[in-house]
Amino acid sequence: MIRKLNKNLLLKNSGFTLAEAIFSLFITILILSILQNLLLSIRRANLSESMHVNELTYAYVQLNNFMHSPDTKTVYPIDKDANSKNTAFARVDKKGNKEVYHLTYYAKSKVLRAQKTTGGYMPLLFNVESAKFETRKDQIIIHVVEERKGKSELVFQLDEKPDNDEKITTNKKKKSKSKRAA
Repeated sequence: MIRKLNKNLLLKNSGFTLAEAIFSLFITILILSILQNLLLSIRRANLSESMHVNELTYAYVQLNNFMHSPDTKTVYPIDKDANSKNTAFARVDKKGNKEVYHLTYYAKSKVLRAQKTTGGYMPLLFNVESAKFETRKDQIIIHVVEERKGKSELVFQLDEKPDNDEKITTNKKKKSKSKRAA
């Protein structure tokens, strides 16, 4: 009789039923999918925060590389036309040719861009709420407020205006006159 009792007790405590096993698997899969979605949403949030920095950094690097390209001899700010709404800089190449570029903010299209005096422009940053320009003897500072992203400053370190600035333009004019006569 004792043997039959032990046999019955062993059969009742033999493990999980099929329904309990399926229910535990379902709970485990549910928890894993919730964790996976949570990790993906955290990753997306981190990427969207860094996109702001990347756009701003790209605009800075793009303009800085343009200013200091290998064929550039000197780049200096032009402070006579500068104000809080726009600024300008001159870029002199190694041949002595001088080109003037204006940095402006267009409120209508909300774009910060560099524009050549003779025409054409290069967009630097989109979705700009406001921009102020500050020009010093060897720096251009742009205070940018972007839509929904905060405030930033772009600081460009340039050369000081050379004393022979007028000679560069007059030499260019003399060269063009001599080409016409030839």
